[in-house]
Amino acid sequence: MAFSVLEKTTQLYTANFVDETGVGIPSASLNTLTMTLYDAITNAAINARSTQNILNANNVTVSTSGLLTWTMQPNDNAILNAGLAQELHFALFQWTWTSGTSKAGKHQAAFSVVNLANVA
Repeated sequence: MAFSVLEKTTQLYTANFVDETGVGIPSASLNTLTMTLYDAITNAAINARSTQNILNANNVTVSTSGLLTWTMQPNDNAILNAGLAQELHFALFQWTWTSGTSKAGKHQAAFSVVNLANVA
């Protein structure tokens, strides 16, 4: 389900990374973690976040229990089409880990960015 954020604001997003059995994946077990942030209509990358490394980098942390915390920056919530009252954005998280064999997971977050009048 999509949530709303105001244009050009700092927000906090959290999600739990779990393996195929529902157990949290600690940051030390992750081999890779990337994020692609994009506009739903044009698929254009937002704020240069195209398969960006976010494994405890680029405003993202993962705890020992698998809790991802992303501090969204104002440019993460930029409006690309000024003619829209709201814009749907997606953040696609992709990760790999090893637990005897190589494994992969994905999580997609959908959120609408509210276009505010007179935002610089």
